[in-house]
Amino acid sequence: MNYIDQLTSMHMNVQKGHASPHKAVMLLSVIDLIACGDAPDNRFRLSPELMEHFRRYFDAVKTDADSCTPLNPFFYMRSEQFWHHRATPGNEAVCAALGSPGGRKKLGEIIDYAFLDEELFGLLQDGAKRAEIREAVIARYFPGQYDSLMHIAQEEDEAGIYATAMRDLVDGKAAEVPDVPFTARDLAFARIVKRAYHYQCAACGLRIQFDDLNLVDAAHIIPFSESHDDDPRNGLSLCKNHHWAMDQEMIFPCSDNRWHVHKDIDERIDPYRALINLDGKTILPPEQKQYAPKHDALLWREKRLRAG
Repeated sequence: MNYIDQLTSMHMNVQKGHASPHKAVMLLSVIDLIACGDAPDNRFRLSPELMEHFRRYFDAVKTDADSCTPLNPFFYMRSEQFWHHRATPGNEAVCAALGSPGGRKKLGEIIDYAFLDEELFGLLQDGAKRAEIREAVIARYFPGQYDSLMHIAQEEDEAGIYATAMRDLVDGKAAEVPDVPFTARDLAFARIVKRAYHYQCAACGLRIQFDDLNLVDAAHIIPFSESHDDDPRNGLSLCKNHHWAMDQEMIFPCSDNRWHVHKDIDERIDPYRALINLDGKTILPPEQKQYAPKHDALLWREKRLRAG
């Protein structure tokens, strides 16, 4: 089957001569998830990961007439031959008769996940075929942004290569780190670390998430400038405040798996009390236990504490 013909002739919503970019952006986002190894089972949900990719492409092509609404293409792509929905148990008839997405929560109660034709999903596992298909989609729907979108796509491929290598490294399946540009390494590191901690701060436990937006950073335990180490076990998911405090060496994650505070932090000063309260508290572990901080990395911070 010629999927390129299908993918480059989707039914687009056109208003006043402007074709909405949403379906094409959703398609590129799904291709990215496959490239990054985040969709091994051909199941796509409106996850923070999918919406992160969606926003990145959408911001590159949007006009003033466009709103960032990934729910719409996720639903309306069902009019295309290659995109399908799997209903939640007992909602098969409701799913088939559904005419509009409604709200995200309601849709999630009816649709478990979306999936591609198995043949198309198989083609997208092949790097060369995937590149051909993605280039055709970009050329067809976004000729004016071709270069910028191809740059994003290339960086996503490189980040996917690096993320796969890091996961293999953590699982003991590989020892070599691929040579990819720093921007791709940084992107992969940030995604793996934040997802491992389910977007929660390992210091205060803060987790605020809205679609693809969240309040945590992926922080290097041993700074990258010192170690050049993007192993996710050299990372912690931290809110903006605690990331800054660690970088300023006011707080220290140590080898006893606890937080410690610099001796000069005075609990009598109101703004410092929140940091003092962290002293002796455990480092909140990642949900994916294999990404727990490396002992050597924590020991590096501990030595900095003692030196201070």
